[in-house]
Amino acid sequence: MRKIRTNLLNPVAPTQTEYLENHLIAWDDDGIQSVRPYDPTLDKDAQDRTDLLCLPGNIDLHTHLSQHRIRGIYEPSLLDWLQTHVYPEEALFADPAYAEKLSADFFQALFAAGTTTGVIYTAPFRQACELAFSRAKLGGARAFIGMTLMDANSPENLMQSTDQAFRDSVELHEAHHGSSPLLEFIFTPRFALSCSPKLMSRLGRFVQENDAWLQTHLSENPREVSEVLKLFNAESYTQVYEDFGLLTPKSILAHAIHLSEREMELLAERRCKIAHCPDSNFFLKSGEMDWRSLEAKGVQIGLGSDVAAGSSLDMFYHAKMANYRQSAFSLGPELLFHTLTLGNARLLGLDARIGSLEAGKEADLCFRKLPNREIEPQNLLSALCFCSEEFPVVETVVASKTVFCTLEGQLHQSSWN
Repeated sequence: MRKIRTNLLNPVAPTQTEYLENHLIAWDDDGIQSVRPYDPTLDKDAQDRTDLLCLPGNIDLHTHLSQHRIRGIYEPSLLDWLQTHVYPEEALFADPAYAEKLSADFFQALFAAGTTTGVIYTAPFRQACELAFSRAKLGGARAFIGMTLMDANSPENLMQSTDQAFRDSVELHEAHHGSSPLLEFIFTPRFALSCSPKLMSRLGRFVQENDAWLQTHLSENPREVSEVLKLFNAESYTQVYEDFGLLTPKSILAHAIHLSEREMELLAERRCKIAHCPDSNFFLKSGEMDWRSLEAKGVQIGLGSDVAAGSSLDMFYHAKMANYRQSAFSLGPELLFHTLTLGNARLLGLDARIGSLEAGKEADLCFRKLPNREIEPQNLLSALCFCSEEFPVVETVVASKTVFCTLEGQLHQSSWN
């Protein structure tokens, strides 16, 4: 049993966050056992970390392991960026040694950012995806991991045959679905331009018949949208996915920027999840997702880093960018904090297990150092959302296991030995 005397921020609702000063949080292998005010008589064995802030671990709804090394590499638009930088980098993952090293680097960086759950794209190679699962398991990550699928209109060194792409994905699903309480496979067609009608149709049937998770990109860039409509002779990008059966309550669609009102209604009807990636949208000049209209239609919205078009794995940075990217209205700190913790957990069907600091939930935790400057308690969450660099991560815990720790100045990552 670990007992820590500290300060806690706990998301209760999109408009409500609890600040619990001088509290005890205790957990063991079975999860969080207690969250209550510190009692000097009862809690003499608790470690005093009142210099820290304890939070639920962040959840990243959309990120690319195979692009982590090239974050911040500029190109003015999506399709040119993919051709010039992303595809050459992902081709390197055909080398197992490279794939394993970059997978290890990625999960270390994820934990160092205070993220405990990631929804992850890997390169379009089965072995690279298997190595990502191995490194995630070794490091103790909670993750949904998928092999990117590309069987059309793609570089030859990345393109799979339709049969191989589908077969490998199904076999990866069979190998990893239910095999671990922390890890899940997610079907991952890159986007409509890189996938054939035959592949998307087969994927749609499988995910619907097997209640499986699927992730892809939707309406990120005007040129992308135009090419999709032309290629499929379609009335809308969203309708393309609908026609192939890819829109389900377990579909996570990244970006969703250039949508008609009917497309928003369709996403709501199918109960799809949207991964909003504000930093990426800014970086590639893709546009501004209409949070307010999507929310008004009943579409469920979460936050993703979208590394490498997103420049950081720190989800509080992306919370800040989400506020900055909404020109018509403001997203407050409470909503942003709730979105990247309990909200994202709810989108993944995990809110009964993780996402908030409650006895009975699994211990997915992040401890951050409090800033040197004095900040009133009612302003701590705002400062964290907009100045997260002043709150460095010192320990990350997944399912009661420490996966990253710099406390006492010592880097301790026993899970990587």
